[in-house]
Amino acid sequence: MKLLRPLLGIGFHGCGLFLLPFLIGFVAALFLEVGEVADTLPYLVGLSLLVIAPAWLMQLVGVALKTMRELRQLREKGRYQPGDALRTLHRHMRIVTPRGWAVLFAGLLFIVCALGLEWADLSFVGVISLLLFYGVLGLTSLVSTFLVAAFESNLRRGSIVRQVVPAVVMTGDAAEERFTFRKMFVPPGYFLLVEDPLPERLATVSRYAVGAGARKELTVGGRLRRSPRGMYRLGPAEIYFQDIFGFTRIALASVATADMKVLPRFRPLQITEPPRSTLETPDVLTRPHRFATEDHFRFREYAAGDDTRRIHWKLSVKAGRLNVRLPENKEFSTKNVLLVVDSYLPAGRMLDDAVGVEEVLDHVVETWISLAKELVERGDRVSLAAVARSEKGELGVELLACQKGGHSRWQDLGARVCWQGRHELTELLDQVGKDMHAVVVSSRFQSPPPTPFSGQSLTWVWLPPHHALGPKDPGLLEVLAGTPARAFLYLFLLPGPAGSDENSFAAQFRHFQYHSSRLNARARLRQYAQMYGERVYKELVSRGDTVYRLEPGAAGHKLVGVASGKGKV
Repeated sequence: MKLLRPLLGIGFHGCGLFLLPFLIGFVAALFLEVGEVADTLPYLVGLSLLVIAPAWLMQLVGVALKTMRELRQLREKGRYQPGDALRTLHRHMRIVTPRGWAVLFAGLLFIVCALGLEWADLSFVGVISLLLFYGVLGLTSLVSTFLVAAFESNLRRGSIVRQVVPAVVMTGDAAEERFTFRKMFVPPGYFLLVEDPLPERLATVSRYAVGAGARKELTVGGRLRRSPRGMYRLGPAEIYFQDIFGFTRIALASVATADMKVLPRFRPLQITEPPRSTLETPDVLTRPHRFATEDHFRFREYAAGDDTRRIHWKLSVKAGRLNVRLPENKEFSTKNVLLVVDSYLPAGRMLDDAVGVEEVLDHVVETWISLAKELVERGDRVSLAAVARSEKGELGVELLACQKGGHSRWQDLGARVCWQGRHELTELLDQVGKDMHAVVVSSRFQSPPPTPFSGQSLTWVWLPPHHALGPKDPGLLEVLAGTPARAFLYLFLLPGPAGSDENSFAAQFRHFQYHSSRLNARARLRQYAQMYGERVYKELVSRGDTVYRLEPGAAGHKLVGVASGKGKV
């Protein structure tokens, strides 16, 4: 089945493309009156062969040479696999664009209508359309045989450099993508096209057209529409040569990659309503308060800004002026805290349906590093634990000891955290020692596995998944139109500028199918989160651990205490 599509594509593009006019003409002759043109049939067939046959031969020769060259390179690199010959041949055969197909079928339709209506002027338009199409196709087939080799030579002599400026940004900051072309030969009558659909979270599609200016040095670029937290690998971009009419397109190479890293921001944390507990010591997230005592201390005269609770009223009455006790030098005990971010999401359909759930992880990671900053400033010894993807793309458990001034390292680890279904939370909690406190920042869709815990205390910062997914998703028409105001007009307006390939029926159907499946997956995820989110919350409370509810906001996040712990397990 994997090879059926390339076989059908090769047959259609290699033979059907040139036999199609004769086939449609034969079928039209069976049902329409063609007696008036029957005498000129030999001349018509001869003229058709004179135009179509050279284009067909040029395409066959060009495709054969390019395919053999590419397969030879694959064998030299040891990357040749069964089926590569068919896939390579199919890719080089597909040189007609949707606009080219529209011109071909329009020309054939004009000729059929001219025969049925006996309208000579309409047949002239159809013949001109077919001559233009097959002329451009033949020229492209001939030139492409040499363009691919010349382009590879240009890559050795020139260059295509892709970069993101700046390569490391904060969440929400502006970033620009740039392509620099040096000494790239673009033949007359053609454009060099660069296309790359960037990761969906960036909400940007790279699409650039370069003319003869690339022979020296030319830089093109555009601003990325979004910059959410994460690590992104852009490319490789698809490089094409396309004729000025847009009928044909020659696939050249897949090159030009760039890396981009977006760091999470530190958000102000508001810890309200700490959970009441019968323990002598509060939980690890509760901010300590120091109160005045009745012990014997030295005294001094009251100064503006002093704590009024330390005023010694009896001494003040005797002395005739306000006196305050000097604060004691008792220090708070330092705690060893392991901050864990829970990014486990079961593999399979659950992970595949997680459309837009990265925004949930963004809130979790921001709270995670903000808690680290809060605890380090208090004087606690803090370590971060997470499952992150390395620069090489490998997924694994990482531990990071937090030190003052090392905020950029915390953000770098936070940028590399991603949803995954390989490492469960238990692997992270195994890093907790007997003298350590564990704080887990989570928005789980499933109950955490029961496991023995050997640390001092376990605190959960819980983000309800059904709340974290945000407000209700817009309807399909609103998504397709882009704005609610254009939702109704979408049925009457073209999605792209006049003449663009996005206006074709096939492109619109793919666009509709993509967004429809995406909204359906999002609806399934919401249903799953609503169904199991409350169950997970009740189980966390029933375990006897301290639980805070996370309420993310635009400027800062709020932690509301909902359950107190029972101390050491």
